[in-house]
Amino acid sequence: MNQLKKSTTLTGLILLLSGLSFSLLSQEVTIAYKYSADKPVSYSSTSEMAQIIDMQGQTMQIDVTSAFGCSVKQAGLQGKDLVLEITVDTLGQSSDSPMGNSGGPIMGIKGKTCKIVVSPYGKAVDLSGAEAIVFNVEGSGESNLSESLHDFFPLLPENPVKPGDTWNTSDSSAMKTAAMDRTLISNIINKLEAIEMVDGVECARITKEGTGTFKMSLQAQGMDLSIKGPFSITSECLVAISDGILMSQSSSMKITGEFNIESMGMTMPVVVIRNDSTVKK
Repeated sequence: MNQLKKSTTLTGLILLLSGLSFSLLSQEVTIAYKYSADKPVSYSSTSEMAQIIDMQGQTMQIDVTSAFGCSVKQAGLQGKDLVLEITVDTLGQSSDSPMGNSGGPIMGIKGKTCKIVVSPYGKAVDLSGAEAIVFNVEGSGESNLSESLHDFFPLLPENPVKPGDTWNTSDSSAMKTAAMDRTLISNIINKLEAIEMVDGVECARITKEGTGTFKMSLQAQGMDLSIKGPFSITSECLVAISDGILMSQSSSMKITGEFNIESMGMTMPVVVIRNDSTVKK
């Protein structure tokens, strides 16, 4: 009789825990950026890009490595949008090509501060503060801080979601500096893979997979250049649900298109592979 009671109790406990687990998994959550005005969050970002150009049967590869470090804190609200204060810690870019090496750390940038406006779901609303921080990159010309912040925050769902939910995002973004003009049109399938504990913090793990079109025109070494073509992208991010901060993000993008040297009337096949990573320190 005691054995039966133990068995019945154990079965009831299993059912209770199973029901609790199902309830947690099926519970919808709102995922949005918040940030705190009192506790700046520090990040380290790296980017590695390989441009592989087919020049009449000969392959030329240009490798570009970038690094960006900053801290983020809230500086108020603009309607429903967040005003974020960004303080630069590090910034640099280096290039390696058959013509030689160029680039390095950007001097005089450490400690520079700007304010930007983003929606609670990561959409850039106003980057004029970042655009005002202008600097020169050796071998690439003039740029500004908006290039590092334009896609810094992954887009989040605008409605409550639960693990397993998917949603589509169609987005068009444009960015322009003195030496570069870029347009990106994307169609992304997003998925909330899980809600999990990371270093004691409840986080939403979101994956993205999609395709789109890429177009960029730039000036380099006195020449007008352009790259255009379709791309594919995959990414994953972790966002702390309660604090509303980005914990980490990684992405991989591949462009298969055309590389044009306008002044020479030359068009060559190009493959661009880019891997980005951002982590909270």
